[in-house]
Order: sequence, then C-alpha cells, then structure tokens
Amino acid sequence: MNTKDNKLSRRGLLKKGAAAVGGAALVTQSASPAFAQSAAVVTARRFRGWVSRGTGPGRTTLQEMTLRPITGRQVVVRTEATNLCYSNAGAVLGLGQNAGPAAAPPAAAPAAAAPAGRRLNDMAVIQGHGGVGVVEAVGPDVRRVRVGDRVCVSGTPQCGSCYQCLRGRADVCQFLSRIGADDLMPIADLRDGTPVFENSHIGGLAEVMVAFEEWVIPIFTKAAPADLGMVCGCVSVAGLGASTSGTLATLRPGSVVAVVGCGPLGLSAVQGARIAGASTIVAIEPIRIRRELALKVGATHALDPNVEGDKLVDRVRAISMATGPGDRYWAGGRDTGGRRSGSGADFVIEAAGAATVTPKLEAGPDPTGILPMQQAYQMCATGGDVVTTSLVRGNVTLPGLLFALGGISHHGGQAGGANALRDIPRFVEMLDTGQYNGKALATRVVPLDEMIGAYEEVIYRSTVTAIMTP
Repeated sequence: MNTKDNKLSRRGLLKKGAAAVGGAALVTQSASPAFAQSAAVVTARRFRGWVSRGTGPGRTTLQEMTLRPITGRQVVVRTEATNLCYSNAGAVLGLGQNAGPAAAPPAAAPAAAAPAGRRLNDMAVIQGHGGVGVVEAVGPDVRRVRVGDRVCVSGTPQCGSCYQCLRGRADVCQFLSRIGADDLMPIADLRDGTPVFENSHIGGLAEVMVAFEEWVIPIFTKAAPADLGMVCGCVSVAGLGASTSGTLATLRPGSVVAVVGCGPLGLSAVQGARIAGASTIVAIEPIRIRRELALKVGATHALDPNVEGDKLVDRVRAISMATGPGDRYWAGGRDTGGRRSGSGADFVIEAAGAATVTPKLEAGPDPTGILPMQQAYQMCATGGDVVTTSLVRGNVTLPGLLFALGGISHHGGQAGGANALRDIPRFVEMLDTGQYNGKALATRVVPLDEMIGAYEEVIYRSTVTAIMTP
C-alpha cells in the first residue's frame, strides 16, 4: 500500500470514529509532551460536575460545562459511580489540615487558560480520582477499550511500558507522577469560557470522566453501579491489593494478620486476608461500628486502640501465641520474648492514616497517624511483613535494633501494590462471586446533587464509605 493509500485508510478510520460519537468535525488539541496526541472526534456534550475553582475554602461547586473534543489516547466515560475517597475530602470541602467548616466560595476565576508553571489552586478542577462507568467515545490511538465497554477508571494508571511497569511494579507506574498542574490538559469549558481540568486526569465527581487509556480498565460484569463503585474505588483496590495481589508481599494461608485502621481500605484488607486464607485476623480500630463491621466481614478479633493503649502490641502478640503449638519450639512454636521474638502477626496491613478533621465518632489516639504506623511495625513477628498504605503527617521513628535486625520486611507501595490491569478484574470477580462484600461497606449512596453532604460524613467518619451515583 502506498503513502497515499495509508493516508486515505487512516482518514476512513477516523470517519468511522466520527460516526460512532455523533459525526462532529475533526479537531486537534495541544497537550503536555508526556501525553502526545493525534486528531480525534467527540460531540459537544454538556454535563455537570463538582469543580474547585480558585483559592480559599469552600470553593467546590456543582457546575455545568461543555466537553472539549478528545484526542489520541483519551477515553470519554459516562460515570456510573464514584467512591468518595477520604484523601480527596479536604480539596472537595475546601478544608485545610484540622480545619473547621468551609466559608463561602470566592469570586469566579478569569476565563484565560493558566500559564506555564501554573498551580492547581489557580485552575478550575473537577475533583475525584476514580470511578466506574461506560465508554462513550475513544480517541483514535486507544486500543484497550471500545465504545460501550464498562470500565473502571483507576486511581493508579498502568501503561505497561515504563521502567516500573516492566519491572512488575505497575502500582508505581511512572505516569502516576504526571498529574501535576503543568501536566493536565483542559477537557471542558464552563459557561463563562473558563477551561476545566481534572484531578489526576480523572475527575470522578462528574457525570462524565475523560481519562487517558492508561487509567482505564475494562471490566466485564453486570454488578450494580454502587457495588462496582465500592470494589473499584482506590481504597478498596489498595486494601485488596495489599492482602491478595502478592506484588508487595504474599499473605500465606493460615497466617495471623493484623489490620491497623478499619476504614474502607482496612475493611477491604480484612476481607482480602479472609479470601487469602488467613486463620486469625485482628482488626484494630477506634470507632465501634467499624470494629463491629470488621467482625462481620471476616475479622476474628477486634481491638480498640484507645482501650488497649500501650498494651496494644502485647495484645496482638498474645493473640498470635494462642494459635498453633504456642511456645513449644521443637513443635513449630513461637518465641515469646526478646528482640528476636516469634510472637506477633505474620502479616500486618497499616491503614489508619492522619485525620483531616476531628471525627464526630470515636477519635484514635494519634491524629497524625504516626503512632498506628509505629505500632504496626512493632506488632509484626520476626520474619513477617508490614504493608503500609496510608497518608500520615510527620516522620516515623522506630527502635534502631528492631529496624536493623528484627527480621521484619516493610513494603510501601501505591494502591497496596495492586497491578490495575491484572487485579481490578479479579477484584470485580470477587464481588460477583460473593467473596467480597461491597454492600456492607457502602454505607451511604447518594446522587450527584447530594455529594457535598455525603463527603462531610466521610471526612467526619460518621459513615464508612459514601458512593456517588450520577
């Protein structure tokens, strides 16, 4: 085929793409060098989304906007459900660290696009960093999904080609670092012409998400949107990833597992530990209703860190000694004392994190999240594994000899080490087969208009998980 034929063939393919999304004219759009683009087509679709606009508190409002044409590897997804993640709550509600209720939103930002070296606070940004939905349109370079596919827009991308992906660490795919202000490209325009960007190239708090192909995972299921919003949320993916993916560490059947912090991430880790075959699962959580829920979904023990205080680590070690042959060394028992002790959890998942605001229910012993992370390391048995998943404030200090010679392996990774393309379809299968109980964790399901109220429940921890279904 000659060069002219090649061009005609490509033009024909693009015309077919135009017909699939409404027949609009071909356009091109500039983008960050990391996201090289080619021409694509999409209808001028209007949709609503929650937009943070300008600096100051209380800046997120529900806005109507017009979708821009997509290009290259972009995918337009009609949102079915979005998990309201705690880590995004401060930006959504306009709260700083340990801040109070938000003030009124500031005046509208100017319509001009932000210059190079821009800041997210100076841009109109659709919040939310994950969701599930149905593909409405694809750019001409997209290979992973088709129009009509049901997909998870993952909080963690997987390109499959970068340095990390090629070494089995898709949880830290290098495209994950390309979500700063200078890497984002506008995907829509507000009524006044202000360009609209998306948090992490996702913007899940809207009726439509526009994501690059690396963030989009096809899933084949008939599960209800709210259930999928739960199992495909970044917190659930991190919890199940830490306990079942084996990327960071392998949880062996019959293990003693401790989960420190039982929000939606920790409760998903409890379920993952049960699915992986752990014999003893110790859930550690200050909020009573979450401890009770942990027992419902698979924990064998539930401890209140406020009640246990300085004895928490010893309590976990005592529980581990009640399994198997105890301290009968010649029969496979555990050593009960000393730096090289064998007592403690074989596998620890830390999921407590820092508190953005003081919760309305029971508060934990340390709002910075540092103490739970230290305790997670100290309650691990010699030869065991600690997987840390949460966001804390400050630096973690540990006894030097324990860190150097304690025989404990620490694993830190994005999304609990989950490999998005491999693991998210597996997690959906766990939902479909009833192994993973998403309904128990999705304690609040709201429409788009009620998102702010639901996010306030999330940040004050008066609900376990909130799901938005536009």
